[in-house]
Amino acid sequence: MFPDVRGASHCSESFTDLKTSEYTGDAAVLLELDSGRCGVVVEVQRRPDKEKPWSWPLYIATLRARERCPVMLLVIAPERSVAEWCATTIETGHPGHTLTSLVLQADNVPEMTDPKDFLANPQMGVLSAMFHGDGPEGMKVLRAASDGTDLIADADRQLARRYVDCVLAVVPQAARDALEALMMTESEFYSDTFRNAEAKGEARGEAKAKAEDVLTFLQARGLTLTESQKERISGCHDLAQLQTWVARAATVEAADELFG
Repeated sequence: MFPDVRGASHCSESFTDLKTSEYTGDAAVLLELDSGRCGVVVEVQRRPDKEKPWSWPLYIATLRARERCPVMLLVIAPERSVAEWCATTIETGHPGHTLTSLVLQADNVPEMTDPKDFLANPQMGVLSAMFHGDGPEGMKVLRAASDGTDLIADADRQLARRYVDCVLAVVPQAARDALEALMMTESEFYSDTFRNAEAKGEARGEAKAKAEDVLTFLQARGLTLTESQKERISGCHDLAQLQTWVARAATVEAADELFG
């Protein structure tokens, strides 16, 4: 079984002392199927991350143990090269125990350029905007998203706002700017929405500054951060949490202690 072992050492047999605050996926969904429940861990991956081959198997194992059901990993990768990286099989070390992610990429998602199609399937419309909003037909896709959510607003303004938030959260920055400009000029509903968002924008600016303070402080102290940790700090908009991290950054001995 182990033909080339050169030595062995004892390590902890406890599996309960993981610093789980470090391991936070983007989303987890429980599906109710005819055959029973099934969990899906959803990750959005915009670039390769050397930490993910270690954390993804943990996500699956943790959700599986917690919910007592089968679990799959679905990775959404807008860039083709990143999608190929995400599809690489992860070897866990145990014979026969490997992990190959289910990868959703641009080739799997249609370019939705008709607002009526967005109205009929808004979930696919959000993915269409995410994958194709900055492509050759990008403006047509974004206009379909804008007009499609406008049609939804005629019947349910709250639901429309949710889809607006979803689209703006997933599209690349250039596409987001173009979509916001389009909505501001063509829809009174969205114009009101974005005017209300200006105040939130000021808070986001303050949060961004505090996040930069945390990163700068840790770097100045010679502490190394993983890409996932950097993204977690930069993506945080909770001012109270950021202030806590600023204070901790002055005393922690290792970057992972910041999140403890």
